Amino acid sequence: MPEWVCHVDESGNRNGAEGGSDYFVLCGIAGSLGSLGELAERIRRLKLELVPRADPASWELHAGAMFHGRDSSPLGSIGLPKKLAVMRSVVNLVSDSDVVLFKIAVMSKKMRKSGASAARITEQAMALLAELLERLARELGGGTVIRVVSDNTHKKYRLAMERALSRRVTGRVRLPPGGERRVTSIEFVDSRSSALVQAADAIAYIIHRHIAGDKSFADMAGVIERKSWISRGRCAEKIGSGRRVGSTRSRRPWGGTVYVGRPWRGAGKRG
Repeated sequence: MPEWVCHVDESGNRNGAEGGSDYFVLCGIAGSLGSLGELAERIRRLKLELVPRADPASWELHAGAMFHGRDSSPLGSIGLPKKLAVMRSVVNLVSDSDVVLFKIAVMSKKMRKSGASAARITEQAMALLAELLERLARELGGGTVIRVVSDNTHKKYRLAMERALSRRVTGRVRLPPGGERRVTSIEFVDSRSSALVQAADAIAYIIHRHIAGDKSFADMAGVIERKSWISRGRCAEKIGSGRRVGSTRSRRPWGGTVYVGRPWRGAGKRG
């Protein structure tokens, strides 16, 4: 039975922190073990070029730390043009690799106004990603299954992600009677040990900054949009105001998968 793996990380604001953005973003990078191994090696070589005297495994390529001076990033002191160039390099490596890219943006501000907790917002985003992964696995055929690998986040968010993956019915993807879920499990790892989780972090950060209106990331967002998964000839669905929209165009600055406002109809029920 063929197995794929999807490496996931996040960016944005789900807890209503002062000054936070309106969006919570998940990025997934999925592929066969061989294709993901090749991409991981390319990320490792990029890190070696960026900090030649350091073991690439000894430091984390973390977008937030690099741009905002957190966690003593070795790239925190370089200028903004060089930071953007680093992000552009990651995007190009992912775009040129034989992997599948997913992007989910949840309008967390509206969900919080309707009473959704930070864990619920996390579960919402993961459920939407799980829908797309289930579709991908079925289109790949041959009994392909997909395992998810995520950054080792806070316990309440880990539980929320596990709930999203364990549902019998995830939104509009209904399993046939007796059918087995193709998204089989989720594993949580230290992002410092995973070049692919670091790549997913960079993509999620770019999406977040772009949909929040930062034009510095527009060219990278365009590459991400073109790389993102197409299901049966359509862009990965985008959702506006709680309903599906068929067009690939959007008045929003980001034409990707966006969920606005209402939780999906299975939210809060155990599958």
